[in-house]
Amino acid sequence: MAYKNHLNTGLDLVTAYDKTRAGFVALAIERNRRATPLIDQARVLKTIASQVNSPADLINLVEIQPALLAASGISDKARGYLQPQDTQVDSICHWLISL
Repeated sequence: MAYKNHLNTGLDLVTAYDKTRAGFVALAIERNRRATPLIDQARVLKTIASQVNSPADLINLVEIQPALLAASGISDKARGYLQPQDTQVDSICHWLISL
C-alpha cells in the first residue's frame, strides 16, 4: 500500500507544535495584511464623518457614499444584484438613522 511509504504509525499524522504555531502566526500575519487597507479607509471615513453636524448630513457627502453602502450591510457582491435606485445612499441613510 502506497501510504506505508510515508506513514509508519499514527504519530506520523500529528503536526509538531512549532509547525502548528508557525501556521497560526502566518495566518494572523496574512489577516493583518488584508485588514490594513480597510482600517485605513475606516479612519478616513471617521475623519470625514466627524465633520458633519448630524447623521442626516452624511447623505450629502458623495465621497463616502460607497462606505455608507458597505456600512448599511450591502456587500459588493449584493450590490451587483441590485438596481441603481436600490442603492441610493439617501434612502439607505434614512433607514440607518431611523434605527
